[in-house]
Amino acid sequence: LLQGNIRNWTRPIIEEYQQIFSDSEIVLSTWDNEDISNIPCKVIQSEIPEETHPYKSSKNYQIIGCRNGLRIMKSDIILKIRTDMFIHNPNIFKIFLLENTQEKIMYPYSGFMKEFRDYWITDLCQLSSKKTLLNYWNFMPLHDGSTNEPVETFLTKNYVVNILKDNHPWNMTHDKYFIRKRYHEDFQIEFERYVYNKWYQNALLTASLEDE
Repeated sequence: LLQGNIRNWTRPIIEEYQQIFSDSEIVLSTWDNEDISNIPCKVIQSEIPEETHPYKSSKNYQIIGCRNGLRIMKSDIILKIRTDMFIHNPNIFKIFLLENTQEKIMYPYSGFMKEFRDYWITDLCQLSSKKTLLNYWNFMPLHDGSTNEPVETFLTKNYVVNILKDNHPWNMTHDKYFIRKRYHEDFQIEFERYVYNKWYQNALLTASLEDE
């Protein structure tokens, strides 16, 4: 499941997935103002969410886009990914299946200190069963714009505390509901914004230098 705006990399990503995951169902969930004439896979288009105030974010875009995409998919195991990010590892589904669980969500981490804060799970991509991902996204509350918390903590804390009703310490709930795998070695991620966008490159450098 690719979710988001159509980017320069979107079609090449789909074409690579059609090669390395040749037996897989591929769906693009995007918006009704996007030109999908050049997209070589199944597409669902949704109405663009209203902007939130005073704080704007991508939260509701991701929630609505994931909900609608997941609902039309038939696959039992699903990789949810951005439209501007490659997962190059052809064995990524095997890595998940070797964990012998369909109730946990597998995600990539880079090893930066911010990733070890409470409820900080990257929203770049998720790999899990359709049942688990539907539970995650279908019950996720839409953001009302009243707070400015990072999307990573907004989604994760709502999932654990409000959807799963689990108030145990984060160091316990993380391992109960999530599987942490390496960004480069396991997922083999290539992110368009880190290649071409200087702001994201600087943000990556800043994150790598954090010590708390």
